[in-house]
Amino acid sequence: MKLLNPATYLLLITVLFFFACKSSKKTQSSAVAEEVFVPVSTIALYDKPLDTIKKHITGQRWQLLYSTGGIAGDQMNKFDNTFYTLTKSGKLITEKDGKKEEAPYAWEEARDIFTGNNIYVITGIVQWKVQGIYNDTLRLSDNYVDGFDYALVRTR
Repeated sequence: MKLLNPATYLLLITVLFFFACKSSKKTQSSAVAEEVFVPVSTIALYDKPLDTIKKHITGQRWQLLYSTGGIAGDQMNKFDNTFYTLTKSGKLITEKDGKKEEAPYAWEEARDIFTGNNIYVITGIVQWKVQGIYNDTLRLSDNYVDGFDYALVRTR
């Protein structure tokens, strides 16, 4: 059996690498997909279209469990009885120790401070990057240096 020369292998690897790394275009969800939404337990959201991000997190009540980060990156804060709801009408409802507060929020396209890519962030009181939902835990992070990462779970 005759082996291929090294140039052929290099060309083959280059072609495979090109197709593997080629990024796909962002697509918008169809109206049908928005009507039949079933929460998923794991999905990366930071690179998804805005309507997909909204579909997975707005209109639901999330309990804040903990935050980690800070200047040294090792600060951890645990939370009891703290809940957030992002309404579809642009209100962030915060429930803490039985008290409810509302504040406006908006979605903005911003530059991710870590990757330099354009992402959608929740702005208002803070600027949260929506990382995704991993094992039923919503992961948010501050989009600024020395920020915190947040872990929230959907309440029933």
